[in-house]
Amino acid sequence: MKKRLITGILYIGVIVGFFFLRKIDVRLFGILVYAFSLIGTHEMVQAFSHARKGENGEEIPPAMPLCLSQKITVYAYAAIFTPAYYLLEHISKGEGYRAMLVLSFVFALVLFCLLVVDHRRTELSGTGAAMLCGFYPTAILSTMLLANDFGYASTLALLLIFVISPVADTFAFVVGSIFKGKKLCPTISPNKTISGAVGGVVFGTGASVLLYWLYTLTSDYVYAGFGNPWAVFAIIGCICALMTEFGDLVESVIKRKLGIKDMGKILPGHGGVLDRIDGTLFASTFVYLVFSLIVL
Repeated sequence: MKKRLITGILYIGVIVGFFFLRKIDVRLFGILVYAFSLIGTHEMVQAFSHARKGENGEEIPPAMPLCLSQKITVYAYAAIFTPAYYLLEHISKGEGYRAMLVLSFVFALVLFCLLVVDHRRTELSGTGAAMLCGFYPTAILSTMLLANDFGYASTLALLLIFVISPVADTFAFVVGSIFKGKKLCPTISPNKTISGAVGGVVFGTGASVLLYWLYTLTSDYVYAGFGNPWAVFAIIGCICALMTEFGDLVESVIKRKLGIKDMGKILPGHGGVLDRIDGTLFASTFVYLVFSLIVL
């Protein structure tokens, strides 16, 4: 528990540090997203390369192994994705998303081409695994990069992403530990309870509304979107909390299917980077969509 607490504090410190760096240049926040992408991609590739243990202790080969050329393609996609976005943004402001779209299309096309070029070593299952390793987390992280370029609303959007998820996750654990009760998804994550899920949603919603109130008090931000801002941010908090819990379940399924406990070991007490940001990835996608369509 002590190790988990120390790691959690250091993680929060890193996030806060990058929020301060944004005051120098908002593009510096992209370094954090880039690190998430590279480390998360490595964790995914390693997870799919993991040999499982059978009931009798025998070693079972990976169900969806990636060959070397597929791994190189996945790593190349993650390595180029964020720099390509900022390069095109520098050349033509507001056009960085085109680099993401083109690169993602080329990534998928290359994987299909490998089925012919490297047909002796590639398998369809490996192609599917490679696409998953590219999409999760790199492609989903694009929502953080795009939210970071929202202009006057970017700080609020990123705060919602990085505050609601840990609040919902923490209070889901606390409330679930206190009230216990019926399991939420016993076959996927046996420790999660319905009471904990409800607690996470309630506190996540409260965190969103409180964050909006504090942000309007300490900045010159004025809501210019559709509808009543208090209702909008309450809905954002509620759905983000649900997305956080759902994202955690998605990763639990992936780990269960691959026969692993954690996605990595870089964060002692927490596991890997993906174990820390699984829910945040899903919340980020929702926040980006809501800000694009309603808030801005």
